[in-house]
Amino acid sequence: MASINADNSNESQQQYEQVMNRAKYFLPLYLLVPVMFWLVFHYSGTAMEWKAFGLGALGWVIAFFLRGPLSAIVMKMPKEKATTIIVASSGVFEECVRIAVLLLTSLTFSWSLSIGQGWAAIEVLFVIINLIVMISLSTRTDEKSIQAKEMLQMQGNMNAHPVWGVIERIFASAFHIGCTLLVSKYPWLVVLLIPLHSFVNLSAIKLSKQSMVQTELLIAVFGIITLAVGILVFQ
Repeated sequence: MASINADNSNESQQQYEQVMNRAKYFLPLYLLVPVMFWLVFHYSGTAMEWKAFGLGALGWVIAFFLRGPLSAIVMKMPKEKATTIIVASSGVFEECVRIAVLLLTSLTFSWSLSIGQGWAAIEVLFVIINLIVMISLSTRTDEKSIQAKEMLQMQGNMNAHPVWGVIERIFASAFHIGCTLLVSKYPWLVVLLIPLHSFVNLSAIKLSKQSMVQTELLIAVFGIITLAVGILVFQ
């Protein structure tokens, strides 16, 4: 039995190292995601308002840290249950902070578009930092490294190709920008966007354990529709 456990541990370690070794080559592609959105909107006639971009990034950071107390409360729960609660809370914290930032500043199209891009960009940066940390842990067997591997296994991402992460950032960014536009045009939509945001995140985590194709298709559908409708309501 001990031999079997050791073999499983070694196999898990090898899988983790392979995933992380591939992932490091895709880090530059993550950086291109916010640049791509900036270029598309810039050349379509809407210049970036960098102050709004910064406020969007700040808003995401605030929403992230607001989840801290909740994370502390659920940390003693079973990991899967705790993850579900934290992910489900994402809609509440992010959409409430998003609408607050908009209402306290401006609701114009270019301003809202820039806030959305800043919001999406800082999330991409967070993913990049997470990847760098996980890559640094890939050859280690200490407690933090083991926890990182367990997290990947729980999410069903141990064998996923890193390109899926880049694709996810594209459509997740579209979703964030779209949500920002929608709620800036119709602030009351925050009531609908809160459960929608949480639903998308929870569904993505559940699907990722079964199929990355289905996961990215889900995020793509919601991302494209949300962004398209967000732009259309300002026309």
